[in-house]
Amino acid sequence: MSEHILKDGRTLILRDPTLSDAQEMIDYLKIVGGETDFLLADENGIEGLTLEGEQSWITSTLTMPNTKMFVGTIDGEIVLVCDVRAAGRSRIAHVGGVAISIKRDFWHLGIGSIAMQTMIDFAKSTGVLRVLSLEVHAGNERAIALYQRFGFVEVGRHAGRINVRGTYYDEILMDLDLTQKA
Repeated sequence: MSEHILKDGRTLILRDPTLSDAQEMIDYLKIVGGETDFLLADENGIEGLTLEGEQSWITSTLTMPNTKMFVGTIDGEIVLVCDVRAAGRSRIAHVGGVAISIKRDFWHLGIGSIAMQTMIDFAKSTGVLRVLSLEVHAGNERAIALYQRFGFVEVGRHAGRINVRGTYYDEILMDLDLTQKA
């Protein structure tokens, strides 16, 4: 667990998720999915996700090597969920996928930067992960700028990969080489 003072003076607590967080995390996904078109979840959350499914996801995240999920809370409310998830196959086990979401009411407080640094620090600490990889909606300029600030570079695109209410958007693929000196 770690504590971080935000731009507005409030304290963000980053911690591991617990099974008792599962329902709040399902509700969180519906909230953040309804607040922006930049996530893969929408106002319905993740289709077919059950309480048992979320608990299983949490359990796997807590037990998989080179994988870590962080829940960020302010005054007990989940405002951030992010994770680094290592690939399961040995030939690509050195690659970790990164995902991040933040409730809209908590944007512009520095939470994204705190989360990115925390995930990068975790990945480096494994001694195994060499690359972090992520996908981002091409229109999400603020997220792209955040990722670039931390050294991620565009390595490709999936044209028309994301469909939001019948409009297709490119998905940008970005990587961070953890073996390079900062």
